[in-house]
Amino acid sequence: MYNIFRVLLTVITVAVVYVQANAQTNTFEVRVGNHAVGTIEANRKTSGAAKSIIIKTRIQVMLSKINSDIVNEYSNNVLTNAKSSRIKNGDDKKSTITIRNGKEYTITVDGEKSVLNNAEIEECVADLYFTEPRQLTRVFSETLGRFLPLKSLGGGMYELSLPEGKKNVFKYENGTLVLVEVNHSFGKAIFVKVS
Repeated sequence: MYNIFRVLLTVITVAVVYVQANAQTNTFEVRVGNHAVGTIEANRKTSGAAKSIIIKTRIQVMLSKINSDIVNEYSNNVLTNAKSSRIKNGDDKKSTITIRNGKEYTITVDGEKSVLNNAEIEECVADLYFTEPRQLTRVFSETLGRFLPLKSLGGGMYELSLPEGKKNVFKYENGTLVLVEVNHSFGKAIFVKVS
């Protein structure tokens, strides 16, 4: 009986360590000016050839409350589906769904469908929260449903260009994202890694 208990305890310990080793959570504080206005929780889990990334953003700026969620699923480092949703003040909703079908993706942005042919999406904006994009020149935006240009500024800094001409800057130290400078409709915001 004692040996069975020891084996069971060992199996449970190994399973817990394995799950913890294949899950990573990064938390960022969202600041506008000198004020904390929200948080971003980025979670990545891997299991064999499967990977999932979930990013939850919760922001309260004056009378505006914005909740944004991104859920990405990958198989063999290729995006199989992504869902991005944003709810502002409880009723203004925006959503983007990206689904891989063979060698193409069907992308639905706020009800309007388009197709991205002969593509394998390997890197998305969500991946930037976990991996420094050293060799990348573009990433797929789960929110906009399109590729965005990315360029290195040197010193662990990368500039992501948005369609309306705004630019977001991602800063890494020793390969870890520590700060994001974002230009949004409500002004400039800074995401600072807190854990």
